[in-house]
Amino acid sequence: MKNKYKVPWHVRQYVKRELMDYKSNKRLLAECKGNTRGLILVNKRLEQIESVLQRLNKEDREAAELIFIKQYSQAGAEIATGLSKAAFYNAMNKVIYMTAKEMDLI
Repeated sequence: MKNKYKVPWHVRQYVKRELMDYKSNKRLLAECKGNTRGLILVNKRLEQIESVLQRLNKEDREAAELIFIKQYSQAGAEIATGLSKAAFYNAMNKVIYMTAKEMDLI
């Protein structure tokens, strides 16, 4: 079966990094003041990620939190919560795809 969440490799890597940096970027944005172009872009990216996370169903949201916020490996997520390998990668691919679409990268 063909992967329905197919994203070009370079876009996938960029979006995955944005998702992994979400927690630290959120903290840094709260500490910064002003309206520089960089802060506006970071805020926009954070809002786009939050929009995607809000649209996910409960299971995918919990998996996304494990993968991108708590940064569990596949094996760690399976041990900690019983999340299967298939569910882990499906949720990761789905979130990356939806985020890339939200950011107009695909």
